[in-house]
Amino acid sequence: MHADEAAIRNVLEQWVQATRDGRQEEVLANHQDDLVLFDVLSPLQYTSAAQYRASWDSWQPEVQGALQFALHDLSVRAGVDVGYAFGLLQCGGTLPDGQTFGDTVRITFCLLKCDGQWKVAHQHVSKPVERR
Repeated sequence: MHADEAAIRNVLEQWVQATRDGRQEEVLANHQDDLVLFDVLSPLQYTSAAQYRASWDSWQPEVQGALQFALHDLSVRAGVDVGYAFGLLQCGGTLPDGQTFGDTVRITFCLLKCDGQWKVAHQHVSKPVERR
């Protein structure tokens, strides 16, 4: 594996671990401040890391025990200063009332390398809409 691809994987695993552990101050540590983030939850689009951070409490569920939050089938490519990754993100857990929840969504990351560090410039989370 190319060193930059490994570095991108590391950035994304840090994001996963911080989210899973509820370490809000670290979730966007490797994201650019001026990123654009598309999410499956309203408002669907965030235009800065600060805007996304401010929304955390409105959608982050309180869980008993471990939060399930894991990347699967991650593909990573890196150029000199631009990289991308895509795969699946599995989320789930147990709510305080004992009810469980879980979902698998698609996720794409676009990253820029600035001053030797990879930073997420765009993150896109989506879920297919099932037609009836």
